[in-house]
Amino acid sequence: MKKIGIYIHIPFCIRKCSYCDFYSITWNNVSEDKFAEAVSNEIKGYKDRVKKDYTIDTIFFGGGTPTIIKPESLGKIIKTLNEIIEIDKNCEITMEANPNTLTEDKLRQYKDMGINRLSIGIQSLNDEILKKIGRVHCSTEALDAIDMAVNAGFENINADIMFNIPGQTIYDIEDTLYKIIHKGVKHISFYSLKLEEGTLMYVMEKLNKITMPDEDYEREMYYAGRNVMEKSNLHQYEISNFSHEGFECRHNLKYWNQEEYIGFGPSAHSFLNNVRYSNSSDLKLYCEENSSMSCQRTIQEKLGRDDLMFEYIMLRLRLKEGLNIKTFNDKFSADFCKLYSKQINDLLKNCLIETEGDNIRLTLRGMDISNYVIREFMK
Repeated sequence: MKKIGIYIHIPFCIRKCSYCDFYSITWNNVSEDKFAEAVSNEIKGYKDRVKKDYTIDTIFFGGGTPTIIKPESLGKIIKTLNEIIEIDKNCEITMEANPNTLTEDKLRQYKDMGINRLSIGIQSLNDEILKKIGRVHCSTEALDAIDMAVNAGFENINADIMFNIPGQTIYDIEDTLYKIIHKGVKHISFYSLKLEEGTLMYVMEKLNKITMPDEDYEREMYYAGRNVMEKSNLHQYEISNFSHEGFECRHNLKYWNQEEYIGFGPSAHSFLNNVRYSNSSDLKLYCEENSSMSCQRTIQEKLGRDDLMFEYIMLRLRLKEGLNIKTFNDKFSADFCKLYSKQINDLLKNCLIETEGDNIRLTLRGMDISNYVIREFMK
């Protein structure tokens, strides 16, 4: 039985954050009920494709704000999944959460339905910064959410933290990290804010209403945050992710290991049988299509061998351990060192990659310009 990951996109929010370009809409009860039914129908549509060959070992509820909908709706989706594709008894089931949507009662219900990992969108513990980026919670609610989750028995908790925000200081970042680490979180996703076209903050920058930190200061923020986490025994296992040993996000590792996953819900993406495809980014259309289990998916890419090789290099180099040459050679029946001899020599000479045994990985300097390193392997 092959292992597969499941991503479920919950497209509802109280209010869209100023930097967010993920598909989301304002929540209402009628839309939620139609959505839960449509997702269940989409899952049932996979019955003949995957039931005999796969078992689920990771599930990730993302959004949007998954914790805004009724726990009963989430339970219905999990039940339908287990009817169509067996869920492994050690499955990692992650729920993204906004701090001000968590309650003690909800957390108990999540535990009862098998959710065993929370990813809380904290971003910052500076209330002024939170207002600037349009978050609907405050720092007190963020810290209280962690306490509630711990008291409910959640041991595997991630905190999303953002840097490179206009007006943010290194002190803000260090203070936020120290406070949440003191609360006992086991994993931190540490992301640099990138302004995406179509977001409110993107427009504000174009109108000179906000000024982004310069590149040098952005790097100083990253180094400061990384230093705090390393001192606190959260080891870096991916460019933007840090955890205690054994608490790495198994679902996200599927992406970086080029493993298969299926995405359910509007705008969700999938990777199955070397094909990348996606669902409609419109809830009404998505629900109409799945009223009869006839979801119309858009083929993004049918990846050939060369595409798969380059993508594998790109994904694996995001990981601190890097790429194992023997694994690459076995996976693609290829000779990595022969295919990429020039790139390897040039990047080694410029101290952007390093080798250890059969592994090639980015140096700390290489991480700073990882996009450049990855582009070299396209040549």
